[in-house]
Amino acid sequence: MKKAFTMIELIFVIVILGILAAVALPKFIGVASQAREANLKSFTGTLNGTLGPSWWSQAMAYDGNISKLNIDTKTKLAKYTDVPKALTEFNLSECDNPAKYKVIAEFDKNTIGSDVNYYIACKDGTASEAPKFILIKPKATTDDGLSLGDANTSEVNSTVTEVTFKDANHHELIIQK
Repeated sequence: MKKAFTMIELIFVIVILGILAAVALPKFIGVASQAREANLKSFTGTLNGTLGPSWWSQAMAYDGNISKLNIDTKTKLAKYTDVPKALTEFNLSECDNPAKYKVIAEFDKNTIGSDVNYYIACKDGTASEAPKFILIKPKATTDDGLSLGDANTSEVNSTVTEVTFKDANHHELIIQK
C-alpha cells in the first residue's frame, strides 16, 4: 500500500501556511524604509559626533564659522564620510547661524522609500560649543518641502519632538544629540 498525504491534510497545511503568512507579512512591510531611515539617523549621528567637532576645530583657526570651510557639495562631503545614496543636496555654507537651525541637506523620498523628503538642519558652533545637526521629517505629505537655508521659527531643545521651519507646517524632529 502506497503512503501519501490525504487531500484534507494538504488543505490543513495550506491553511496554516496562509495564516502564518498573514501574521508575518505586515511585520516585514516597511522594514526597508525603516532601515533607510536608520541610515539617515546614523549619518546625522556621524555629523554630530565626528564631523561637526572636527569641522568646528578647523573653523576655530579662522573665525569659528564652519560655513566658510567650503564643503558645499555631496562630492566634497564624501571626502570626510560615507554619504547616503538618498542625499540629493548638501551645502554646509548654509550653517552660519549659532542661534537657529538652518536646512543644509535634503534626502530624496523615492530613494528612502518614504512619502516625504527628509532634511538635515545645522546650528553653527560658538566659541564653547560644536555645531549641532538634526534630522527632520515633514509630518504631512502635503508639505511643499523645505529649501536649503530655511531656518527654524520655533524653539529646538532637548524636550521638543516637533519643530517649525519657514511656515506653519510642523516637522518631526527625528534625532537630536
